[in-house]
Amino acid sequence: MKSLSKKQMAAFLIAGATAGAVVAFLYTPKTGVQMRKDIRRFSKRTVNQIDDLQQDVRGRVSEGYDQVLEVFDNVREYVEDGRKRLRSMLRTA
Repeated sequence: MKSLSKKQMAAFLIAGATAGAVVAFLYTPKTGVQMRKDIRRFSKRTVNQIDDLQQDVRGRVSEGYDQVLEVFDNVREYVEDGRKRLRSMLRTA
């Protein structure tokens, strides 16, 4: 059995939640005005949650990028130090 990626699982979760919400709205005994108000609230809440998720993902990506840059800087310093030591050893030899 093929395993699903996180992206696919998130898409299935969102699709399932949306389908469930639609079915719940269709079978709810509410007036049209109340239903539209509920849909507006649900939409706003969903958009806010997606915005929060997007900001969280951007923050994590930014942190990861900063960590990669830090590792590259450390490697560069390590190589420069090794180069200086090698030159010093070659001069004294």
